[in-house]
Amino acid sequence: MATLANTSQANLQSFGQNGFNVVTNTAAHTGDFSAITILTDTVFDSITGINLHKNSGASETTDSLDGITIPAGVTIFGNISAFELASGNVIAYFRV
Repeated sequence: MATLANTSQANLQSFGQNGFNVVTNTAAHTGDFSAITILTDTVFDSITGINLHKNSGASETTDSLDGITIPAGVTIFGNISAFELASGNVIAYFRV
């Protein structure tokens, strides 16, 4: 079982204390993101990060959400390093 090394960092991250980027375009965005909240129904063109899988396929680590419409209000948590939207608007929270 994993042990959380720094609980204060986890609290800061969970409340978005390192800032965010509101994305309303289809350009590529890179950075160290901890979560993406969907503002309007959104389709990703691509998303890259650690352990992002579709259908539990260990070999599929990129584009795991491409072509899937994600409804507004959903938050995706993870170690996300890059993404590009095909449509929609999101808030991407930076990792602490």
